Amino acid sequence: MIDVCLVLEGTYPFVAGGVSTWVHQLVSSMKDIRFGIVYIAPFEDPTRTYKYKVPENVIYLKEIFLHNYSLQKTALRQPHKQDIQTVKNFYDGILEQNFEYLDDFLNLFRSNERCFDIPSFFDDFGIWSILEEQYEKHNLDISFLDLFWTWRGTHLPLLQIILAEFPMAKVYHSVSTGYAGLLAAIAKRETGQKFFLTEHGIYTHERELEISQAGWIYEKQSDNFRAELSLSLLKKWWIYMFQTMSRIAYKSADQIFTLYEGNKLRQIVEGADPKKISIIPNGIKVSDFTEIERDEKKAPQIALIGRVVPIKDIKTFINAAKIVLQKIPDCQFYIMGPTDEEPEYYEECQNMVEALEISSNLKFTGMVDIKSYFKFLDLVVLTSLSEAQPYVILEANIAKIPIVSSDVGACREMLDGRTELDKELGQSGLVTQISDPQSTAAAILELIKDKERRNKMGEAGQKRVKRYYDQDDLLSRYLNIYEKNI
Repeated sequence: MIDVCLVLEGTYPFVAGGVSTWVHQLVSSMKDIRFGIVYIAPFEDPTRTYKYKVPENVIYLKEIFLHNYSLQKTALRQPHKQDIQTVKNFYDGILEQNFEYLDDFLNLFRSNERCFDIPSFFDDFGIWSILEEQYEKHNLDISFLDLFWTWRGTHLPLLQIILAEFPMAKVYHSVSTGYAGLLAAIAKRETGQKFFLTEHGIYTHERELEISQAGWIYEKQSDNFRAELSLSLLKKWWIYMFQTMSRIAYKSADQIFTLYEGNKLRQIVEGADPKKISIIPNGIKVSDFTEIERDEKKAPQIALIGRVVPIKDIKTFINAAKIVLQKIPDCQFYIMGPTDEEPEYYEECQNMVEALEISSNLKFTGMVDIKSYFKFLDLVVLTSLSEAQPYVILEANIAKIPIVSSDVGACREMLDGRTELDKELGQSGLVTQISDPQSTAAAILELIKDKERRNKMGEAGQKRVKRYYDQDDLLSRYLNIYEKNI
């Protein structure tokens, strides 16, 4: 029997990042708890490698691939008319955020009298009739084929999760909603064990950002060439599917944890019960960063630390670097983080650096030991479109390096202070507008030109992290929660 089964989507141990760092802290610090991991990814990737050394108390690892579909038939009987009505009731219910038919719907796939698997669900004439009925009922301004392929595209990974196997555990702990949260909710339903949910970033918000920019979802071209503020119906369909999975997870979870007050408010808006929600911020091992000796360089040294992916808005940092270099030509910029997650975006960023003729001043380092760079960095910059409570702010501040950050997630309260007592420590960085190279460049220039102010911010940041974000204090709260339930 596993003590705690962590249900993870696209993170630990194969992908580096803030959430993965948190998971590694968690499993490494609780050596007496037997952890299992269910890892959810889009596709199987034989070239991938572990990004972390997995500790010995992780005794189980299962992988689920959303788009590696099994066409093996597992249904035990033919669907009846009432089964089709159950599917229709479930669809009608979720449009009104009513999940009373969820158990009946899941039973069609997971019970001893299951009548559906992936091939039979998509081949069933009754299911096809439901789709036709919805198309006619809502008088949709798209072709039926577009609707069908979108419906099929959303349901294939969804059914892959609904049909997935999972290990027995005393606690199921999902570190997001979405597919991971749905699977943990199913596990709780079938085992009767506890389900805990931790959200670092708000999953539905991050998916909305990605889907709104997605080129792979069909959008009807406008004849009048006017800019459309609203999303297409098909993009809305994808977003609503993620919202539905999140609401199922919120409804099913016994306890919900998040990193800061702003996230809590978003969760409540998305359907979470405020009585279930507790705030436990991220923390770092303070001693790992307090002994770094400075080795200052003559030219200003500025870094963005993060994955080279669109949600980190690397292009805003590159544009800001160009503006700064026009004022201070000897500045050195670094983009420090993995470049292999979205190769096309990385290539776009490289081409952008070359086009702006700043290649000699801006380097992509890939994955590096950031502590070796903290010896000489003057400033760390975040230009993200979405964050929760980024580790990089804690790590840079504990090393007495000030921050320039876009106004997302908990970044403002991490730099300005959350409580009145916290604010008395002073600022440890500057907050800028989102996707605004001019605002970012102005903040960089303001701090680069004022060494005394940077030093004061560095001192304030180190005091703040020591006082409020010590990893040992924060992880002990999770340990207490686990011990009460295993």
